[in-house]
Amino acid sequence: MADSKEFVAAVEKFKKLRARFDQRQVLKHEFELLIRFEEETYDLWGLYQQAVVGNINVPKLDYFDPVEKSWMWGWIKGNMKWHAWNRCRGMTKEEATQAYIEGVRSLEERLPDLIEDWKDDQDPRIPDRNRYVPIEEREEVERITKEAKAARRKRDALKRAEEEAMGMWDE
Repeated sequence: MADSKEFVAAVEKFKKLRARFDQRQVLKHEFELLIRFEEETYDLWGLYQQAVVGNINVPKLDYFDPVEKSWMWGWIKGNMKWHAWNRCRGMTKEEATQAYIEGVRSLEERLPDLIEDWKDDQDPRIPDRNRYVPIEEREEVERITKEAKAARRKRDALKRAEEEAMGMWDE
């Protein structure tokens, strides 16, 4: 059973993980990483709401309603959060608290690999990993992909060094 100190520590850790994306979203190609992070963490948001509030107590918005004035992106994000919280319905607050703590730990471990995958998806020089590749071309595509990923990581390391020299990183 998780105590409140563990839960508060997990919430603070999540805020710190999210801050990296939130602070850098104005930089080129960084807003997309914030969006991917948000998409990855909707379930954590639902667990947090379940742990703090309990079962979902707000109605789902009807986007066909002409009176609804919200921006479409806000509605999509809100809809995803509503569904994430609704999936937690029936969990006790203690179960949700423990699941949230474990989810934040898991996210912290997976985040470096997720960021690399997201950046690879953004880079047009790296072939799309979801596309169809004929068997006879797979070896060549894998070689090209490996070289492109290595080149991107090298560019990112140089960019990071420049940003650190300018004081843009406080980690």
